[in-house]
Amino acid sequence: MSDLDEDAKEFLEALDPSTMRVYRVGLGSFQSFYGSLKDFLDAVEEDLRKPRRQSARVAKNALKGFVEWLQERDYAPKTIRTCVAAVQSLGKYYEIPISTRYVNLPASHPVSQKFPWTLEKVAEFISLIRKPEVRSVAVTLFQSGLSVSDALALTYGDIKYEYERGVVPLCFDLARTKTDVPFMTFIGDWGVSLLRQHLKGRRLRLESRLYTISHRAVDHCFERLGKRWMGTHKGQNPCRPHSLRAAFRTLLGDAKMDRDIVKFFMGQRLPEQDRVYHSRSRDGWRKIYAEYEWALTPKN
Repeated sequence: MSDLDEDAKEFLEALDPSTMRVYRVGLGSFQSFYGSLKDFLDAVEEDLRKPRRQSARVAKNALKGFVEWLQERDYAPKTIRTCVAAVQSLGKYYEIPISTRYVNLPASHPVSQKFPWTLEKVAEFISLIRKPEVRSVAVTLFQSGLSVSDALALTYGDIKYEYERGVVPLCFDLARTKTDVPFMTFIGDWGVSLLRQHLKGRRLRLESRLYTISHRAVDHCFERLGKRWMGTHKGQNPCRPHSLRAAFRTLLGDAKMDRDIVKFFMGQRLPEQDRVYHSRSRDGWRKIYAEYEWALTPKN
């Protein structure tokens, strides 16, 4: 948090870890736009003390400008709303009311086309990705059902034992970043092969991230490739990284994997999640995954 104002640090430290991570990004973006979170809060406070005819409506005008600034940089509508919510929550923490009315927030659920992924189409799309790291991220998302945030949070310590012993399918045993739901999932031969290509030559410590690329850079790569792949489209990029997580669910469902097992591998909450997590050994879950790995692995 060293790059944020002290006011922002105090606020973020009061939040749960998952919310803190999301709001820290939002506040960082606002600080890049406005210049100083402290100066913004001071200006809003001062403006609120003025009579109606003397008020400059600092908060409204700043947030409206912030939304336009984010849109110019091609931020997704959902991300824009989250960034604005972070600023609003910062104000609420210091008992400074900040309204989001009249700031022209984008719709929370914009119209979006969905790309009808098949195994062959996934393989063809991923083959067009030039950077080994992004290609590995893409296959990891597809074969594991992880979210981008979860995949980018993986460390070498999460996989070291099995990775160095050549165990495949390779297990990711963790709690989902967004919900802290305990779960495990796997990647097969395809994912492990591309991960090895990506990690080749790197000196890895237990705390080393498997992927050093940013979430924004992954999104940008998929956006550019999606435009080449599909041309124009409505709303969000139909080929965005999250769509590969959806393809994981769809293709395993088509292969007749039990619906609750698919949800478990995706880190989605199930009744008595802890009991489900411990109902099988790691190798028990691995065996089930291995039986359906074919549904997530192209022939060529």
